[in-house]
Amino acid sequence: MDSEERAVCERDVIVIGGGVNALACATLLARAGRRVVLCEASEVLGGTAAVDEFAPGFRCPAVFCSADRLHPALAVELDLASHGLEVARGGDTLLLRPGETPLRLPAEDPGRPFGETDRAALARFEALCGRIQRALGPLLSERLPTVQPRGLGDLLELVTAALRLRRLGRRDMPEAIRMLPMPARDIVQEWFADEALRAAVVQPALACSWLGPFSPGGGLSLLLHRPMNGLLAPPRLPVGGGGVAGALSRAAVVAGVDVRCSAPVAKIRVHDERVAGVVLEDGTEIHAPAVVSGTDPRSTMLGLLERGWLEPDVATAYGNVRARGTVSVVRLALDALPEVDGIDAGGWLRLGPSTAYQEQAFDHAKYGTLPEAPIIDALLPSLHDSSLAPAGKHVLHARVQYTPHLLAGGAWDAAARRCVIDTAVRALDACLPGVAARVLHADALTPADIQARWRLSGGHPNHAEVALDQALYLRPIAGWYDYATPVAGLYLCGPGCHPGGGVTGSPGRNAARRVLEEWPSLTER
Repeated sequence: MDSEERAVCERDVIVIGGGVNALACATLLARAGRRVVLCEASEVLGGTAAVDEFAPGFRCPAVFCSADRLHPALAVELDLASHGLEVARGGDTLLLRPGETPLRLPAEDPGRPFGETDRAALARFEALCGRIQRALGPLLSERLPTVQPRGLGDLLELVTAALRLRRLGRRDMPEAIRMLPMPARDIVQEWFADEALRAAVVQPALACSWLGPFSPGGGLSLLLHRPMNGLLAPPRLPVGGGGVAGALSRAAVVAGVDVRCSAPVAKIRVHDERVAGVVLEDGTEIHAPAVVSGTDPRSTMLGLLERGWLEPDVATAYGNVRARGTVSVVRLALDALPEVDGIDAGGWLRLGPSTAYQEQAFDHAKYGTLPEAPIIDALLPSLHDSSLAPAGKHVLHARVQYTPHLLAGGAWDAAARRCVIDTAVRALDACLPGVAARVLHADALTPADIQARWRLSGGHPNHAEVALDQALYLRPIAGWYDYATPVAGLYLCGPGCHPGGGVTGSPGRNAARRVLEEWPSLTER
């Protein structure tokens, strides 16, 4: 490409970022016949789901390890299986307890120490959550029905959603409405007597959140984070080929997406009140009638977008999007598996033995200190994917909460990062004796690292917190819930949009549909 050709390029759509949602959006648009260029700032694609080598011979996803919430329709539409995506079913959840043998779930197992009453209650609670989730299905993964119908099709979607909710009936409807704003701890306290079971049900709802078990809105998070196959279902783990991110990257290339890594965007250009394209940090200009950003709403609208194109109240609303990162990821290269009385460690390893323990861990995030007793969600992905570690060795991936983005004692540095690693290893070793002795190498990604590596506000891997005022029709801000923005031709497709974070691909899939729906108006100049 000569210098003049390099200076200005013409495309139909520019996608900013190379995470799961940006890749999904770009691929769907390219398959629909659009000329798409994807600009990723880093050297590799995949964002927080990217698989990278953190120690010689040891590979592991960065932040998100499982594929529990990948939208099944997206996997089919893009035929991700043909691009190398294989998903293995993990083992049962183990509840880690310092100084004691881990407890194995699910509680329906007659050999479990939970009482018959709690086992029956769990079955009823799972059935209730399943019914609510099925009724709310489109609201939890698809585009939301517009509250201002523009035609018969929009009106039909709204009526269909209302009818689905009506199916909850007189008994489930009040319970669903009641649960959404409740603290998760209050919900499980009503259902279960065993505190370990209460904590096990609550912990997935706390993932990557600024919520403790006693925080209002935990019921909403509980439903959003529940896999379709159950609260305590075994994890679904990608096998080989770079996982979900690798399969999506290959699908994008095959679809004809012009993928550019190490191509950070410096500015989104606007002309005549419509998006005109982007300028890369190296000066390259790319013109297009549509720009779709996979980075977080605040960074996009207040950082990349040229100033002066947002009304002051809208700019304030984007600036008020809360994205306080609380998660650090510790990855351990192990020379062998920990041995715990022959227990299968192929599922979730959860450390958070009680809701009181979980709430005390959350206190550290509130006050900007590092927890001495964190809650941990860990996996041993190499048990299912031998390509992640040398023969006989293993990788342990631990999501450690609550490590605040802003430390009261100063900025994140090497000493704070080392403290997180040491705390995580010590906590795991107290539950799985021998872990510390098997560590060959340890790596940590703190909220500060997540912010720097992926340019995410607050170091939040989900781009924005999920809360009652930042969910559904209020995500990312009120009035702009359907992936469009106040600037014509500019869209958002990251997890800062509905329905939120995790490796789902749903925001990217939904944003692509919105762009295609509005395509005729975008090309009218």
